Amino acid sequence: MAGKVYFGNSTFQTLIVAPLSGMTAGSTSFYATTELLNGRTFVKRSNASARKFGASWTGSLNNTDLTLSLETIKSFSSGLYGSGPFYWVDPYAADNNLMPPQWAAPMLAQTDWPSISSTVTPTFTAATYANRYPIKYSSYSLPASHADAKKLTIIIPSTHTLNFGWHATAAGVVASGAAGIRILPYDTSGVVQAAVNPASLLAGGTTRTNQTFAGSSYSKVEIFLANGSGSTSVANIVAMIAQVLVTGTSVATGGFIPGKGTTALQFTSPIEIEYYSASINSGQIGLSTTFVEVD
Repeated sequence: MAGKVYFGNSTFQTLIVAPLSGMTAGSTSFYATTELLNGRTFVKRSNASARKFGASWTGSLNNTDLTLSLETIKSFSSGLYGSGPFYWVDPYAADNNLMPPQWAAPMLAQTDWPSISSTVTPTFTAATYANRYPIKYSSYSLPASHADAKKLTIIIPSTHTLNFGWHATAAGVVASGAAGIRILPYDTSGVVQAAVNPASLLAGGTTRTNQTFAGSSYSKVEIFLANGSGSTSVANIVAMIAQVLVTGTSVATGGFIPGKGTTALQFTSPIEIEYYSASINSGQIGLSTTFVEVD
């Protein structure tokens, strides 16, 4: 995907031209400072943050190849391919851990990060694991036959494979018969396929993933908490790791990698276009916009 980024929404995904170097990738969060009477300073801040991207491009507006035309980005913004939210395979996170921070380490919800569940309040237990794994695990007591409404979407380029693993206090837990992680894959036509219930990996090991979804067969997946048991069951989740790699590439063994990915994105500014030349490169323009991460 040299010079391109995989981008899309729930109905349509495609390669687009990569933003120009120098794209800003900041964070938005809450900070408040108060000067105290004794001269000290009190600071109140959020631990959680949302990513914000300021992107700009230079290229063709009228190229007939959607992956080379900047019109494709404009079309996503205008709703031509359906409404948002939008997703992308961040090239800085894809070969590390594409999970957002709070999905990679659900313990972050103990502060003010969003929970990975829309209905179940987790509890948190301190634990010590090797290989830099999170210092606490999150427990989700899921009712019988539960499928959580909060889902994380990851889109998969046709030339790549999603590699996924969830790490728990015990190995071999599957959401078909207990509480755990379930994945809904969608084929390349966007049709949902049979649910997959990957077995948990024991936290602290060096095997990072154990489930794959090839982009040649699947366009995207939805990851969520589920309980396939007929009674209440508890999922003890320490971490999750996802990598989107060129098909045929193996995931390296090693310790935990903090989540570097994002949840869904939304356009937060109108598309700005600067016309350069109608006679060069099928309509040479400059284009810019802003995306922000939404939960």
